[in-house]
Amino acid sequence: MIDTPSGPYPFGEHDTENRHNLLAKLPPTEYCNQLKDLYFQSIAPLFPILHGPTFHERYRRFSKDPDQASLAWLALLFTILGTAVLALENDSPVLKTLSRKHTHWDRVTELSERYYTAAMKCLEADRYLWRHNVSTLQALLNLIYGIHHSHGQSWTLLGLGYHLALSIGCHVDPATFSLDIVEAEERRRCWLGLVTLLCNQNMAITGVDIYQSVFSSRVQPPAEVCDEDIIQGQPGPIATSAGINPISYLIRKSRLFQISSEICDPVLAARPDDPTALQRLDAALRAELDPLERSYASMLGSNSSVMHTNLLLSFAHHLVLILHSNILSEGPFCPPQHSWSKNRCIKSAQRVLELHAHFHQLPQFTPFLWYIRGRGAFHAFHAAFVLVLALSIEPQEPCTSNLVRLLHECHSRLEASKAQSQLCTRTATILGQMLSSKWMTGSGLVPDRPQSAGSQGAKSNGQLNPISQPADLSNGHTFPPEGAGFPSLARQIEPQQWINPVNMDWDHWDLIMNSMGTTS
Repeated sequence: MIDTPSGPYPFGEHDTENRHNLLAKLPPTEYCNQLKDLYFQSIAPLFPILHGPTFHERYRRFSKDPDQASLAWLALLFTILGTAVLALENDSPVLKTLSRKHTHWDRVTELSERYYTAAMKCLEADRYLWRHNVSTLQALLNLIYGIHHSHGQSWTLLGLGYHLALSIGCHVDPATFSLDIVEAEERRRCWLGLVTLLCNQNMAITGVDIYQSVFSSRVQPPAEVCDEDIIQGQPGPIATSAGINPISYLIRKSRLFQISSEICDPVLAARPDDPTALQRLDAALRAELDPLERSYASMLGSNSSVMHTNLLLSFAHHLVLILHSNILSEGPFCPPQHSWSKNRCIKSAQRVLELHAHFHQLPQFTPFLWYIRGRGAFHAFHAAFVLVLALSIEPQEPCTSNLVRLLHECHSRLEASKAQSQLCTRTATILGQMLSSKWMTGSGLVPDRPQSAGSQGAKSNGQLNPISQPADLSNGHTFPPEGAGFPSLARQIEPQQWINPVNMDWDHWDLIMNSMGTTS
């Protein structure tokens, strides 16, 4: 711990909230307990930076004596509450009791911002810029993870978190220090969580290879075991090979991020004129995909690893689509390579839509519907877009009924989630327009179908936060005349925009849909 007692603001003494006021920002105990439990049920399995039993014991002591908790730990609690709010369902009494907003998304936004703001006030009161520990880092990582999944900007906070982690030695393997097994594993988990957040952000930024810098450290991965197997004062547990647990999931996702760093830098490095790089990266993705695909079918039904495997498969197939997106954008200038990439895209896009459907069909996915209404919905929308684009390029035979069914079922699922997700509202509207466009139905790729209520036009729907609606929708873009073919319009969406929802120019889609025209 580093302490600098004096100096100019923000390093010296200044007005901060006192502990009493900070504690008053917590929700009533009943709801605090519910949100804490929801976090460990629906969020922690996807971002396992905490040792559950240790946190629960500290929370028990905090419930008896709130004044004994450190401000950094109190900040962590607030970030847990703010992130757990993302997983609340539309009919949750917690939302309706704690927020007076009228819509689900407005309630979620209000509560998460309320608790995230309180967390930052706790850190400020703790003078976190020069006095910090693992709890400080955990609070920041939870905050960044929540912002990331509510489609906000987190780059500045990530830089802060990264350098804070360096200052407390998280880039050094804990075996170097005399630490208890719980402390050591939490440090390793924090470093891995930070790496995944940094690499995810780095996918959208060219010219900076963050992955190589963060993985140049020699921190061992955390043990691939359940929290209950890590006991304070006991030797480190031995990992078993029984399925994918939360830590296994995060480790495997970090491997996919390593591949993604090569795909996305600089500006999707695997160019159509470099088939060697394209084939090498495709083979690397296949090496991750094949064992997951082999085990996934046997998991459906009851296996606890099925959710993690589903998300890993979906992300890996999403990377396949990004890898080959330049080929589809360039058109059939190189027939053999183009045909191979087109087939890879069709298969991966179809698989993403199948995996997306499983989330809405099987009960073991229910605690994680919040994820599928966000990042999962974006992956499904990307898959639907690529499927339509690939099938519209030199359509030599009619679209199969299975692919038509997958497209329309995806649209129905996005429609059903509109009340709880701005992203689903936007993507359902665009996909509905895409499937009912004059060009699509006239081309024979998709049969005529009455336009649904969700396909009334992208302009009528609110923009994704934080993107605002500009007065001039053209924004400098030039479009073909109304009724132009879908491929020429679709190529105006740059491949980088498919990396993260926050990168997408949603206003651009309004113009594309207007240019395509819809069926009457």
